Amino acid sequence: MQGRCLCGSVRYRVRGQAYHVTHCHCASCRLASGAAFVTWFTVRALELEWHGEVRHYQSSMGVQRGFCPRCGTTLSYRHEASPDEIDLTAATLNDPEQLEPEDHSWTQDMLGWMRMLPLLPRHRRHRQYDHSA
Repeated sequence: MQGRCLCGSVRYRVRGQAYHVTHCHCASCRLASGAAFVTWFTVRALELEWHGEVRHYQSSMGVQRGFCPRCGTTLSYRHEASPDEIDLTAATLNDPEQLEPEDHSWTQDMLGWMRMLPLLPRHRRHRQYDHSA
């Protein structure tokens, strides 16, 4: 599996299997990404190869979040309690469809309006605005 940041200055390759594919709803992930949740997958750290500079931020005790210093894309999460593993953002994969989320984690922090998702209108691309109003 391969992936990259938005600007392409950081790329990665995973030689092993992904596991623990989850939608994380914790407040830290929401703030770090600016999104309602982040989909992560876990790999063995030894099976991950980075190309380009990844910067790290200690977001909480024992947690390092990796990001592209040029475009800011959230790329990785690593907890010192699991030094042999690293989580990567599934949406940064060249083919994110190759993974299927298994569950939701940190649902105690889930935004209440997430339950409305199936009920909201859908637009194939951008929504059309009524400029006459």
